[in-house]
Formats: sequence, C-alpha cells, structure tokens
Amino acid sequence: MAEAIRFNLRKIGKGLGPKGSGDAVPAVIDSSLTPEEVLQGAVHAVLLTDSSGRILAASEAAARMLGYGRDELVSHNLADVVARMDEVKIGLAVKAYEAGQQVAFDAVACRRDGAMIPCECDLYRISSQKQGPKQLYFLLTREGLEGRADSGDVMDAKLMRAERLEMAGTLAGQIAHDFNNLLTPLLAYPDLIRRELPAGSSVLEYIDIMEKTASDMSRLTQQLLSLARRGHVGDEEVDVNSVVEQVVKLLQAATAPGITISMELADNLLPVRGGKDQLRRVVENLCQNAVDAMDENGCLMVRTENIYLDAPIGQYETVNLGEYVKISVSDTGAGIPPEIREQIFDPFFTTKRGGKVRGSGLGLSIVHGIIRDHKGYIDLETAVGKGSAFYVYLPVYRSAKPKVEGMDLPRGNESVLVVDDDELQVNILVSLLQALGYKAMGVSGGEECVRMLRGEGYRFDLIILDMVLDGGMDGLETFEAIRKVVPQQKVILVSGFSKMARSVAKAQELGAGAYLRKPLTVERVARAVRDAIEETPKPQGGRAADRKGKRILIVDDEQMIRKLFSMIIMTENPDVVIDQACNGQEAVRAFEEGHHDLVVMDLQMPVQDGREAFVSISKLCASKRWPVPSVIFCSGFSPPASLTAIVGDGSVHCLLRKPVKADVFLAAIRKRLGS
Repeated sequence: MAEAIRFNLRKIGKGLGPKGSGDAVPAVIDSSLTPEEVLQGAVHAVLLTDSSGRILAASEAAARMLGYGRDELVSHNLADVVARMDEVKIGLAVKAYEAGQQVAFDAVACRRDGAMIPCECDLYRISSQKQGPKQLYFLLTREGLEGRADSGDVMDAKLMRAERLEMAGTLAGQIAHDFNNLLTPLLAYPDLIRRELPAGSSVLEYIDIMEKTASDMSRLTQQLLSLARRGHVGDEEVDVNSVVEQVVKLLQAATAPGITISMELADNLLPVRGGKDQLRRVVENLCQNAVDAMDENGCLMVRTENIYLDAPIGQYETVNLGEYVKISVSDTGAGIPPEIREQIFDPFFTTKRGGKVRGSGLGLSIVHGIIRDHKGYIDLETAVGKGSAFYVYLPVYRSAKPKVEGMDLPRGNESVLVVDDDELQVNILVSLLQALGYKAMGVSGGEECVRMLRGEGYRFDLIILDMVLDGGMDGLETFEAIRKVVPQQKVILVSGFSKMARSVAKAQELGAGAYLRKPLTVERVARAVRDAIEETPKPQGGRAADRKGKRILIVDDEQMIRKLFSMIIMTENPDVVIDQACNGQEAVRAFEEGHHDLVVMDLQMPVQDGREAFVSISKLCASKRWPVPSVIFCSGFSPPASLTAIVGDGSVHCLLRKPVKADVFLAAIRKRLGS
C-alpha cells in the first residue's frame, strides 16, 4: 500500500505515524491524539470524519478552501461539502481501501457561497485511541488534477452537463405546469359542447380532432413532468417481469413483421419498489428506441435477472453494493456512434429522422431521471453496425415479512445462525428463516460468531456464513475457526462478490456445504437450508471429490489451457468439482472414477485424441448403465467429419473453436449444467 499513497506525511500534519516513520503515509495511521491535535499544522485541505461521514475536525486549509470556519465545518456532513459523497459511497470507498485498492478519485467540492471546485479526494484511515476505531481522513486537493491532459476540461464538462440537465428539468417542469392549466378547458369543454349539438352535426368531427390533439398535448406535458422529476415516485412492490410482458405484448402488435421480439425472463425474479407506471415507461422507451434503430428488420431481446453488484459498472465510479434486478434491452440495429454517445441522455437530443413522434428527444432523458429517482443505474454497450444494449439496474425490495405463506417450501424447527456484516441481509435472512419455522438469530462478524460458540457454548444445527466480512476475520478465517470449536458444524456459504471463488472453494475443500450467490430468493434459501441440515456432516479436511455438487472433467494436453478453463469455470461455479486429464486415455480413467456431469475435451491430443476418448467414455457408460455426459469439444483445428454426427444439433454436445472467449465458454457451461 505504501507506494500507492502519493502525499508526503510532513505536508499533511504532525504526529500521524510512529516516530521515525518514513515520508509515506502508512495504510492505517495509529494516533493517540484528538482530531484537533491530528490536524494541527496541516498545510493541505483535510477533513476528518467518522464512518458515516460526519465531520469531526477540519484543517485551516480546508476551511479556507470551502469558505467555512473550522468550527462551522464540524457541524456538517461530508456530503454537504463534497458533491454526492453520501454514507453509502463512503462505505464503498472504505471497502475498496480495505481490499488493498488505492482510493483517490475526482470529486467536486461545494463552497459555502455555492461555487463548485473540481478537486481530487484521497482517503486514509486513522485508528485513534481517543476517538474510536473508524475515523476517515479525507484530503482534498486541486493539485491532483494538474499534469493530466484535459483533466480540468473533463471536470468542467461534467459540471456543465449536470447543470444543463438540471436547468432543462426545471424549465420543463415550469412549462408543463403552465401547459396543464391551459389544457384543462381544452379537455373539459369538448364533452360539454357535444351535449349542446344535435346528433349528426358536422361540427362533431372538429370537436373530436380538438379533443384528440389536446390529449396528445397532455401526454407531452406528462413527459416534461417526468423529465423534471416532479412526479411522485411510487411506493408499490413491482414485479418487473409483468411490466416487461405487458410492454412486449403491446409492442409486438404494432411492430413491423421483419422485427423479432424475444424475452428471457428470470424465474423467481425479486420485486423492486417504486412506480409501476414509471418503470413501464422506462421499458417502453428503451424497447421503442430499439425498434426504431432497426428500421424494418432485426431482433429485439429483453432479459431480466437477479444480480448482486459488488463493483462499479460502466461509467459509474461508485455504486451502492447490494441486490438488484437487471433489465437488458438489446437490438441488432445500427449502433450509436462514439461522437454522440455522451449526448443521448440529454433532453431534446434525438437522432430520429423528421421527429417520428412528438416529444422525440425526451425519451432517454426521462428514462435516466426515473431510474435515478428509483436509486438505480443505467449502462450502455454499443458498437456501430452491431447494435446496442441498455442495462438497467433497480434495487431489490425486501419486505419486512417474507412471503412464505401458501408457498410449497421445505420448513423446519432447527436452530440457525446467520453471520453477515450487512445488517439488512441479517434481518432479511433471520426473518425468512423464522417465517419457515426455524429458531434463527444473527450476528455481524466472525469474531462474535466464534465467541458465541467457544465462550458462551452456543450450538446451532446450521450456520449461514457470508464470505465477505468487514473489519475482522473474513469468511474463510471464520469457517476455519468455527471448525476448530465445533468440528462437525454444518455451514453453508453466501456471497455477492464474484472474486470470492477461491475462498469459497477452499472452505468447501475443508468441509463447508453449499454456496449461494447473492441475491438470495426465498426458494433457494429454504431448500439449501433443508438440504444442509439433512445432509451427513462433512469432516474437516474432507476431499474435494466428496463435496456435493456438479463435477467437470477438463481434458487438454496443455496445462495452461486446463488451468485457464478451470479459473473461468470457478468464477461462476465455485462449488463445482473440477478434475483434469492431459490425454484421452487419462480422461477415460478419470471419468470411470469420477462419473462427471460434463467433460470439456480437446480434440488434438497425444496417446488418444478427444473423439476416440468420447467413444470409449460412451462404451463405458453403456456397460455401467450411466448416462453419457455432455461434452464440450474444443479445437483450434478443423474438426473431423465424424465429429458432426456426435455434436448433432448442439443441444447436448457442442464444438467451440480455440481461442475461446470467456463469455462464450461460460454460456456453453451454463447451458449444459442447467445453471
């Protein structure tokens, strides 16, 4: 970490490190000083906060930079003086810091007089004997932007764009308000006039036209109000799948015959909270834009899935960690040129020829505003000539009382302990387990879990353990400590972090049970808990081959390829058992011992090639009455004609050409494992 810190200790203040320490700021600074003493003599703009962002002290330079007195700053929160730096983003920064990443990001400081100052923000951690274990030390400097080409221009452009969007929204809201007042009589009077006219009057046709035009204008003002984000964000539980189905059904009836619209909707999709009509408008706009981009021919695909965000996405520098519903809308249209990509969410920007629809240019601005109001994110992938894909992430809504009544779920009355540093996740799982009849309780860290087992003598039929625990022992360390106290303790693992595959695999080698990836659904938790409780306990240090789960055999004469394929598979399937063989003969012996669910087989190998090995495995299965496993053949050479009959339509076996892209390889794995 030391080489990642760019500021001189003596420039920042006195007494921040041990005597005789070097110039670099240490990763964690031990101090027995009060916050005021820590910042005495600091020459840079420094703010000292607690873990929630409450300012505990400020340097004189920070006070001058922000236009406050030092005492005044102490009554504020970091979010008051650094734009959009709320408690969630502070928590994310701390997690990144503790994961060994340098935390230094572009920011915008907000002066007391309203001026916005582009700057750089660096985070340090102080462990103070006088002020508690979690104090955060933020250094603001404009110097960090110097020496980087166009950095000032980039920051100014971001600020100008944000101001432009805000101004457009305010103006749109004022216009819409006035329009609605003016439209009221135009919508009300036509019906009254009809009553005064005789049946069959030629004037009735004009009245109908006036009424329809006024209705169209009213819809346009609703778009303006959406742009201004003055509409109330709904507070209902929304099933995104039903919203997508409704939009697609209406769109299919009005779309050119040459355009194919498909859906892949996730089973057990978690609900979100917000406005159903507003979210329908998001899907409508994205789908209609996709259709318009394809003219008369093409494919539109809408997908939904549960996902756990554990890292920033797309253009976002920070995201709130947690559970989301992801909506993907992709097309095979012309794509978006790079020169206009940054403008597509601007109000009134459009590429539609001749303005196909009144209000063109508002759609994506409205989408952006609605998603932001719902605390979500939107991302884009596009390439000219290859189409576009928009990804919407909406926070999952977890009700206080899980809905389990009437659901055909396994239940029980055993004792279960939930270990997770996220209080919300603990409450969710404990409430769910209690609704299923279990005696459940939760703790926020590994140390507390081990203390309950060792010092207080608690015993549980099952422990549900998060693999990422902040501020102490991580999940793997906790599991190892649990097994030392209770050697036969049953444990299932959960995590939303994709990078925990190695830790999960290690824990399972030591005897841990199933692994559940966040976000969790009621059904997955209920069945995993029941399966784990009823399963025979796994001994400590048990062989990986004894673990419950799918088995994959990787066969290739290149060790590097075997290792690469194993790593790719483990990123999505950390609970699988992977065996390896370097030729066809070894593959047949390994399969006879392991009876694998899937084989990844190179074609060109010494001793026995992949096709011959497949024939031998098929004969072995016939003799033992085993099902023939699915096989993913991989080759950089042209396959023999005899392989065509084996692969067939690709539903069971398939052929991938080397070099294989990771996403293509994982898609083939998913299809054949049913995950």
